[in-house]
Amino acid sequence: MKSIRVLNVLGGVFRFGGTEAVIMNYYRHVDRSKVQFDFVVHGFEKGVYDDEIAKLGGKIYNIPIKSVDYLGNVKALKTIFNTGEYKIVHSHMDAMSMVVLKIAKKCGVPVRIAHSHNTSHQTTNKLQFALHEHARKNITKYATHLFACSEFAGKWLFGEDVVNKDNFCVVKNAIDFERFCFNDENRAQIRTELNIQDNFVIGHIGRFSEQKNHMFLLDIFHELLKLKPGAKLLLVGDGHLKTQIEERIRELNISSNVLLLGLRSDTHDIINAFDVFLLPSLFEGLPVVLTETQANGLQCFVSDSITKEVDLLGNMTYLPLDDPPAKWAEIISESYGNKANQSRTIPKETFAKTGYEINTAAKDLQEFYLDVLKEQKI
Repeated sequence: MKSIRVLNVLGGVFRFGGTEAVIMNYYRHVDRSKVQFDFVVHGFEKGVYDDEIAKLGGKIYNIPIKSVDYLGNVKALKTIFNTGEYKIVHSHMDAMSMVVLKIAKKCGVPVRIAHSHNTSHQTTNKLQFALHEHARKNITKYATHLFACSEFAGKWLFGEDVVNKDNFCVVKNAIDFERFCFNDENRAQIRTELNIQDNFVIGHIGRFSEQKNHMFLLDIFHELLKLKPGAKLLLVGDGHLKTQIEERIRELNISSNVLLLGLRSDTHDIINAFDVFLLPSLFEGLPVVLTETQANGLQCFVSDSITKEVDLLGNMTYLPLDDPPAKWAEIISESYGNKANQSRTIPKETFAKTGYEINTAAKDLQEFYLDVLKEQKI
């Protein structure tokens, strides 16, 4: 039997981001003799997973960015859809999936999936916001199936009543548990490499963007240093706010306590070095990084804007963004002190029961693709 090819559409090229990590987790674990992934990416620079995708048998179509070359973008999408090779288009562009799926519908692609990975438009530009909002309100006209990383993310993109619709499905941000479970040897190695053997370590992994709320995070850490003077903050990531973040670190006079680790492919090792994880985001869909840190047994302190659906094992502490940084610091210090000696080891069977273990989740997605084509007799 020839494998079916599913065309995944991304808003940019492959980077070390949460959505990209989720897609690759599924791609690595589907049976590629039955289901093969191909990708449309916006932009022409090489992505971080391009070589791996080629080894796994996938194709990558680089097309113009819509805001730079709208006509070129549309022409490229039509050319790909009109080949007739793809019966399933799976778009991961949140509201802007509407544009992709509208073209796919006109080109006769029968199965058109819109996948919500977030709970807010990722733009502060008023014109862009208006365009994205128009797309959000019209997306269900062109999508045959509605996916989301959480019910919260689904309701935002598709409407409050989406959870009652037959064509809606939560596709969990599943992970390879064994890759992220706690490893004491890796912890010792990373802490030695970074010279933080005996320090209390706060960890954060995330793109340097407004969404992740780094300025508030730095203010929290500044207050935490008053309670734990030797504490260290490890920031993994990069982005357009890097300069502002570096300036804020200098303003707070905490440069000797903050380590900027940049983009890393070994976050599964680095999280072992953390004592707690901090994510005060302004909005999120369902952060895959919180799935990973929970598999590692970390205490997680997150903003109350993040869905409660992500609290898989009861080690999530939700704090209001309206609370002052000093309050966050006090709660983090006290909570960690009360649980500092607890084991970080999570039994695999315990994690598997959450539904976020990738082997089972990938099989479910694979069966959906196969079944939906059978139902439509394609």
